[in-house]
Amino acid sequence: MPTPPSLALARRQSTPRGRLGSRPLLAGALAMVVAVAVFTGVDNMLEQRLEDRARGRVLGELSTVRARLEGELNATIHLTMVMATYAGIHPDMGESEFRRVARELYRQRGDMIYNITLAPDNVIRFIYPIRGNQAVLGLNLETHPEQGESVYRMMQAADTVLAGPWKLVQGGEGLIIRTPVYLNSDRGRYDPEAYWGLTSIPIDMEAIYQITGLLDLEERLDIAIRGRDGRGPAGAVFFGDPELFTEDSLRQEVIIKGGRWELAARPKGGWAVVTTRPLAWHLTGIALVLTAGALAWRMAQQSERVRVSQASHQSLSERLRATIAAMPDICFILDAEGRYLEVFGGHDPDAYHTSHQALVGRTLHEVMPRDKADLFLARIHETLRTGKLQSIEYALSVEEVDGVEPESGPAGTQWFEGRLTPLGKHVMGRPAVIWLSVNITQRKKAQDNMRYMALHDALTGLANRTLLRDRMVHAIAQARREQSRIAVMYIDLDNFKPINDALGHDAGDTVLCEVAQRLNESVRDSDTVARVGGDEFVILLENLPEPELARGIGEKILEVLARPIQAKGRACTVTTSIGISVYPDHGETYESLLGAADQALYEAKSLGKNRYWQADASPIGISS
Repeated sequence: MPTPPSLALARRQSTPRGRLGSRPLLAGALAMVVAVAVFTGVDNMLEQRLEDRARGRVLGELSTVRARLEGELNATIHLTMVMATYAGIHPDMGESEFRRVARELYRQRGDMIYNITLAPDNVIRFIYPIRGNQAVLGLNLETHPEQGESVYRMMQAADTVLAGPWKLVQGGEGLIIRTPVYLNSDRGRYDPEAYWGLTSIPIDMEAIYQITGLLDLEERLDIAIRGRDGRGPAGAVFFGDPELFTEDSLRQEVIIKGGRWELAARPKGGWAVVTTRPLAWHLTGIALVLTAGALAWRMAQQSERVRVSQASHQSLSERLRATIAAMPDICFILDAEGRYLEVFGGHDPDAYHTSHQALVGRTLHEVMPRDKADLFLARIHETLRTGKLQSIEYALSVEEVDGVEPESGPAGTQWFEGRLTPLGKHVMGRPAVIWLSVNITQRKKAQDNMRYMALHDALTGLANRTLLRDRMVHAIAQARREQSRIAVMYIDLDNFKPINDALGHDAGDTVLCEVAQRLNESVRDSDTVARVGGDEFVILLENLPEPELARGIGEKILEVLARPIQAKGRACTVTTSIGISVYPDHGETYESLLGAADQALYEAKSLGKNRYWQADASPIGISS
C-alpha cells in the first residue's frame, strides 16, 4: 500500500515548512476525486441496471403486441386468400353464391372487418354486407386515383398486398387487404391470361388496436408504428409519434403476408424516467465524497503522528470497504492461479448466497467442477494477458460450489454475467482480477418466456401458426427421407359465435380452452395441435402408418367435441367441421397441404357441417 503523503513528510525532516500546508489540501482533493470516480462508477452501474430492467419489460410487452398483431392480421389476410381461391375455382359465381361464401367468411372476423368485395376485371361487382356500401358497386379500382396504386402493386407482385391504413370515407381508419384472383389453370398466376380480378377486405384499425392490447399498452409506453402500405421501415408512420423512430427506442418487426410493419416503443417520458435515482442516493454520494476528502485532509495534517495517521487511514479504508460491500452485486478478487483473495458485496439473499466468504483462500479447482474451473481460469488468464475487460455468461448452482451453504441464498441453477477487470500488481501484490458477478436469472427467464410466447397461442397455450409452420416443414422433410406419411387436419368450430354473443367472450375463451385440451387428448404426444385463428385449429399427425388413421382421429374428435362444455354455469354444445389432407397424396409443401386441408374443410361445411372431409374422399360425420 502506498505511504500516505503526510507520513512521508514526517520522515523527511529536510522538507521545507512551507510545503506542509499544501500537502493536506492536495491529499484531500485527491481523495475526493477518487471518491467521485468510485461513486460515479457505481451510479452508472445502477443507472444501467435500471435501464436494462426497463428495456426487458418494454421488450416483453412489445413482443406480445407484435405476436398478437401478426396472428390477427394473418388470420384476416387468410380470408382474402380463401375468397380468391374460391373465385378462381368458380369464376362464374352469381350474387347468391357470393353472399353465401362471403357471409361465412365475414362471420369469422366480423368484429374487425368492414366488408368483403369481389372485383372481376378490377371492377367491384360484389360486396358483402351490401347495406351502406351500395355506392362502391361498379367502382373501377384500377383507374381510381387513390386505389389504383395498390392494385398495380398487387398485379405486379401477383400476390397479396396491403394498402394503408388510410382514413375511410365512412369514418375510422382502415387497412385494405387486396389479393389477386387467378383462374384455376395449370399455370395459375404465372399466366397473365389467367388473371380474373381481385378480392379486398378493409380492416377496422381501431378494432385491431383494441383486440391486440395496443391501446392498453399506450397508457404505459410511448409507441409508434410505421410501414404504411406494408413497406416496413420505408413506409410512413400511421400510429403514434414519428419522433420515436429517430430516438432511442426498442424496435420489433411485424411480419405479415403482403408486407411488414415496424413497432417502436419506450417508457412514457423516455428512459430517463425509469433510471431516476432518489435524492437520498445523490446526497449519500455527496456525503461520501466530502467524508473522503475530509479524512484525507485530516490524515495529511497529522502526518507527524503515525498512530493517528494509521488510524485515520484504516477508518477511511473501512468506510470504502463498507461502501463496496453494500453494492447490490457480488465481487470476487482472484489471482492468476484462480485463488479467491477477497469476496465482497452481494448481500441480496434472493440473488446471491451470503456464505461466499468460505471461498477465500481456496482455488477454483478446489470448490467447483473441473470443466467450469478450467473455463473460468482461462478467462482470468485472458484478462491478465490483454489487460482489457472480459465478459462471460454462465450458469451455476449452489450444489456445484463446495463450501457455500445452500440455505444462505437462492435454490436451483442461477444465471450470471461475469465482468473481469485486471488489477495492477501493486493492488494485491500479485497479478489479479476483480470479477463482478451479476445475477441475470430473471432476465433469462423473461427471454425464455418471450420465446415461448412468440411460438404459442396466448389463450390456449397451443402452438401458433409460426410454430406449426416450422414443425410441418420439418415433418415433411422427414417424411420425404423416410418415405412415410403425415396428415394435416384443419378444424373449425361450427356454433362458436352464438356462444360469444349469448354468454360473452369470457365464456367463449373457456370453451376454446376446453376444446384445445380435448384436441390434445385426442392425439399422440408426438403430434402437434395449433390454434391458427379465433375458433380455428390445425392438427399435424406425424409418422402416419396408414391414411385411414387420420379418419379415425377425425371421428374421435367429432365425438369428443360434441360433448357439452360447461361455461358460466351453462352447458354449451359445439360441433366441428374438419378438413383432412395427407402427404404426399394431396401436397408436398406446407402451403399445399394446408390449402388442401382448408379446401376439404370448406367442403365439409358446405355439406352441412359436423363432419369431416378428406381430400379426394367423401364426407363423414353427423348431420347438423
